[in-house]
Amino acid sequence: MSAGPAGPAGPTGPWTSHETWVSLLLQALALKTMRTRPCLVLRHASIVVGADGLWSRVAREVDASTDTEQPSLSCGYYAYWSNVPTAGVEFHRRAGKVILVFPTHDDLTCIYVGLPCSETATYRADVRATYMAGLEVAPQLADRVRAGSQAEAFRGTNKLPNFYRRASGDGWALVGDAAYHRDPITGMGIGDAFLGAQLLADALALGFEGKTPLAESLAQYRRELRRQTQDVYDYTLKSAELLDPEPLMSFYCAIAADHDATRQLMNVVTGAQSFREFFNKATIARLTTASAA
Repeated sequence: MSAGPAGPAGPTGPWTSHETWVSLLLQALALKTMRTRPCLVLRHASIVVGADGLWSRVAREVDASTDTEQPSLSCGYYAYWSNVPTAGVEFHRRAGKVILVFPTHDDLTCIYVGLPCSETATYRADVRATYMAGLEVAPQLADRVRAGSQAEAFRGTNKLPNFYRRASGDGWALVGDAAYHRDPITGMGIGDAFLGAQLLADALALGFEGKTPLAESLAQYRRELRRQTQDVYDYTLKSAELLDPEPLMSFYCAIAADHDATRQLMNVVTGAQSFREFFNKATIARLTTASAA
């Protein structure tokens, strides 16, 4: 939870830098739960920002409504592996399964295996066996994993709701997972965090600089967050259903064979390019025609 200045000026002078707000919001988004003795501290502020995650206490306290909601569609577990080489990010999709592979810190490889949410009980009953069986849809990857070593314990969940909360109101705003959450299958959580932090920082700067009434700038933040994320939210819901990808294989194979198309798709996934700039009739026709030639 992050509090803004008590008025147009902060403790040491006017806060007019967008970079200052972005920095503060990203710090709030990165805060971990502090395991210290509980204490009560009272602070007064013009606005309270809830950057406190999926189960946001700020959202509960202000009774923030949920504008759009879809229950969890998938469940999954991930683990870090050593001596499992990968040249980059890998996506493996089959009906009812998704595998995400990406290199990470300390020469480790993180591998996530997702299944439909309806299979949660089976998955939990024997995580390792279910996880390893899931890898078999990508035989070469399964061989690499068996030749490597698991570096950390499995972690997973089926609590992956998809929603938009009302992201601002009188004296408060929500950002990050507190404002908007969707299935991690498209791997855009950090991109969403940066986008939300920037949009809210812009809104707060406009309000505290007196350029726009704060209530108006926060309402614009709420609308702009929805506008910039709605298409990918819808795309994510379809992906999280884990339907048979075979009907789309020719399209995605055409993307894989086209360096520029691959770059654009990754830009969409990371939020750097709008969904409609890439997923439109002209682009789809161009790629599918090229693949059929």
